[in-house]
Amino acid sequence: MFIREKKRANGKRAIQIVESVRRGNKVSQKVVRHVGQGNSDDEVEVLRQLARMIISEVKEKRQPSLPFFSPTKLEKQAVENKEKQLRVDLQNIREEQRIITGIKDVFGKLFNNLSFGKLIRGGRKSKQWNDILQECVLARIANPQSKRRTASLLEEDYGVKVPLEKIYRMMDHLAKEEESVKQIIAKETCGLLGDKVDVLFFDVTTLYFESFNPDSLREFGFSKDCKFKETQVVLALIATNEGLPITYKLFPGNTYEGHTLLTMVEDLKKNYEINNILIVADRAMFAKANLDLMDSLDINYIVAAKLKTLPKELKNKITSETALNKEIIRDEVHFCNEYKHNKRRLIVSYSSKRAKKDKADRDRLVERLLRNVKSGKIKLASLIQNRGSKKYITVKRDEAIVNTTKIDDDASWDGLHGIITNCHSKTRNELLSRYRDLWQIEAAFRINKHDLRMRPVYHWNESRIKAHISICFIAYALLKQALYRIKTVKQLSLSFEQLRNELLHVQASIVRDISTDKKYLIPSQYTVIQGKIYQAFKLKRNEVPYELI
Repeated sequence: MFIREKKRANGKRAIQIVESVRRGNKVSQKVVRHVGQGNSDDEVEVLRQLARMIISEVKEKRQPSLPFFSPTKLEKQAVENKEKQLRVDLQNIREEQRIITGIKDVFGKLFNNLSFGKLIRGGRKSKQWNDILQECVLARIANPQSKRRTASLLEEDYGVKVPLEKIYRMMDHLAKEEESVKQIIAKETCGLLGDKVDVLFFDVTTLYFESFNPDSLREFGFSKDCKFKETQVVLALIATNEGLPITYKLFPGNTYEGHTLLTMVEDLKKNYEINNILIVADRAMFAKANLDLMDSLDINYIVAAKLKTLPKELKNKITSETALNKEIIRDEVHFCNEYKHNKRRLIVSYSSKRAKKDKADRDRLVERLLRNVKSGKIKLASLIQNRGSKKYITVKRDEAIVNTTKIDDDASWDGLHGIITNCHSKTRNELLSRYRDLWQIEAAFRINKHDLRMRPVYHWNESRIKAHISICFIAYALLKQALYRIKTVKQLSLSFEQLRNELLHVQASIVRDISTDKKYLIPSQYTVIQGKIYQAFKLKRNEVPYELI
C-alpha cells in the first residue's frame, strides 16, 4: 500500500491510500481509503500523517506479528552517534502490540546452530520449507497444537501467514529427511557430551491416533495409554543418561515391544559411531534373543530380569538364601546378592520400602477377590478380568477358589528386584546405579507425550506420521540441548516448564508516535534467570529502547 496525492478540479489536493492488485496477468491500483482533501501544504501534511497511521493499522490487522518471532521487516535504526537519545512526547505514544522474543532468540539460534535450518535440501524452495519447519518446531515448544490449529494461530492470532497446505507440503519434504534428522540429533548429542557416550537407555511407548482404521503402520495393540479401541504405533527411543536423544524408530502398532530391541541395536551398530556402550533397558527386553544378539555384537547391557521366569532351582536359591551385604540406609533395609546365570551376572537387590509397596498392591488385589467369595468359591461371571487378580485363583469347572499357596509364594518375592548383565568391569552398586537412571528415558516420553503433545496423532498417511514425529523430536532435541547447556555453563537446573515460562516472559512492546508515525521497541524488564539463560548461549539483549524502521 502507498499514499497517492491527486489534484481536484476545485484546486484542492486529495490524499488516497492505494494498493496494487493483480487480476490475471495484469496489475491495477485499487483505492483502499479516501483520507480527505486539503488546500494548504500544512493540511495536506496532516492528511498524509493520518494516511500513514491507517496503513500501519491495516497492515497490522491483516498480518499481526508472531509473539515468539521477531516482527517482519523491523530492524534496529542504524545511527552513527551511538549516544543519540530518543526524544519523544509520551502523550503521543501508543502501544501497537506486545511480542514475545525469548523463544525465537534462544531456540531459533539453537535450531540453526544444530544445522536444522538446512535440513530440507534441493529445490529452489528449500529455504522456504526450512523456514516453515522452524516456525512449526518453535510453535510446538511455545504452544503445541495440531498442524491445523498451528496454521490458524500463526495466521489469525499470532502473525506469520503460513497456509495449512504449505505446512503439509513441508512435512512431505521432511519425511524424506527422517534419517538426516536422526543423524543430526545423534551427532549433536555426542558432540555436546564430548563424544563420551558410554551409557544408553532404551525404552518403548505407544502413540495413539484418533482413528479406528488400521493400515500397515497404524495397528491395534497393547496400549500404554489405555486407548485399546484406537489404532496406534510403537515408538522406540534411545537416549543418554542425561535424557539427551540419540535416535528413535517407529514400528507398527501391533509390534511386541520386546522385539524392537533387536532392530534398534542393529541400527545403532550400523548407522552410528558409538562404541564401548552399555545399554540399559527394562524387563520387557528380557528375552534370550535380545541378550544373545547383544552378546554377539560385544555390546554390554543391563536389563531388568523377570525373576519369576528363571529356572526353579535358581528361584529357590534366591528366595531362600540369607541376604548378603545387608545394611540399613535411612531406616530402610537393603541387601544385594549376585548369581551366575548362563555366563551372565544376575544381581538381585532387596528394599524394605519396595517390599511394603509390593505387599500393599497384592493386598488390594486379594481384597477385590474376597469380596466375591461365597461359601469359599467365586463365580466366574463375577471374576475380575484382571491378570493381577487371576493369578491368585484356581479354576474348577464354572467356579474358582482363592489359592492361598499362590499368594504366599508371591509374598516371598516382596521387595526383590533383579538385573542381568554381561558387564564384568563394574561393581554391583555401579550397575544398580546405572539401572536406576532409567527414569531419564521415562521422563523423555513424558515430555514428548504431554509437554510437546506428540499424541494423539491426527495424520493418516505414513509420510505425514513420520514427519510429525520428526518435528516433535527436533523440538525435544532443542529442549534437552538447551537445558543441558544452561546446567553445565551457568549451573542452573531448570525444568522444561520453567525454561518455557521464562522465555515466554522475555517480551517487548512496539509503540508508535502518532505525531511522527515513528515506531520504537521497548524491551521488557530482564530477570536474573533470563539473563543467565541468554548468557549460556552468548546472546545479548538490548535493554534500551530503540527506533524501528
